[in-house]
Amino acid sequence: MQKIPDELKNKLAQFQTLQQQLQMVAVQKQQLILEKSDAEEAEKELAASTGDVYKSVGPILIKSEKASLKKELKDAITSADGRISLLDKQEQKLALKAQELQKDLQSGFKGLQ
Repeated sequence: MQKIPDELKNKLAQFQTLQQQLQMVAVQKQQLILEKSDAEEAEKELAASTGDVYKSVGPILIKSEKASLKKELKDAITSADGRISLLDKQEQKLALKAQELQKDLQSGFKGLQ
């Protein structure tokens, strides 16, 4: 059995790092999708509400204006959309790098056989 060259070991370490980064981006993206979904649901509830509305601030509820809350929710949704879009692009770049590195690794390991 041949010894694995240092260059191949480095590429393998890079590949593992890329896989971890991809996983972290996917988790962040999923969290943002959930936050956006919560904000959208709150926006629907706010639109259907009548009377006083309250905003949660830590462990307490504070009476708020409907228009103000509506704007906050719209801003939160817009912000989440932008961040999700950035994470999509980052995920695509990382996936492309991982694919290229995987091809290099496969050809490198074939050369060892």
